[in-house]
Amino acid sequence: MRSIYPQLFSVLFVFTCLQLHYTEGCTCAPSHPQDAYCNSEIVIRAKVVGKKLVKDGPFGTMRYTVKQMKMYKGFEKIHHVQYIYTVASESLCGVKFDINKYQYLITGRVFEGKFYTGLCNFIEKWERLTLAQKKGFNHRYQLGCGCRVSGPAGCEPSPGRKEAKQEAEAKQEAQAAVPTQRNEAAPKAGRARRRGRGRGLKRGGPKENVMLRYTELL
Repeated sequence: MRSIYPQLFSVLFVFTCLQLHYTEGCTCAPSHPQDAYCNSEIVIRAKVVGKKLVKDGPFGTMRYTVKQMKMYKGFEKIHHVQYIYTVASESLCGVKFDINKYQYLITGRVFEGKFYTGLCNFIEKWERLTLAQKKGFNHRYQLGCGCRVSGPAGCEPSPGRKEAKQEAEAKQEAQAAVPTQRNEAAPKAGRARRRGRGRGLKRGGPKENVMLRYTELL
């Protein structure tokens, strides 16, 4: 029994080293889908229908053939995506897609006219996205690229946009205060008109008496 422990220790040590090598090879911070959308040049929904190793070696390149379902961002970069390129090795952040099984939401960048993606990009099966995320990729995320996501509840404006927003709010408050001042001034103006009319009647009294006396003399 004593001879088993050194062997088990060796196996666990090797396994731990392999795990550390893998995590050190590709370490990516998780990102919010909206940040992924805004920071990517290409965002598409596609089904992977084939693959081919176009460059062998430790830094080889895998080319996936895709059937594009919809493009959400990147029309000015590539009109229609037919191939997606990634590093062949997963330990170097390469992506491994299932063939002819799922539709994927894929984000990435363009290099020399080719669409490249990796594990650090936002890639998810379309069926696993929530309804809110699907609506976000369809329309909402592009409207919020001027803000930074602070959590799942939403995003806060970036420093430049925040100042502009504060200025706009101040202008709206100032414009809203003008009608209030006018409304407050309206009763005063009405009272002033009524006073003016009253004074006119008082001034008109003596004139009427003079006319009566003149008619009596005639």
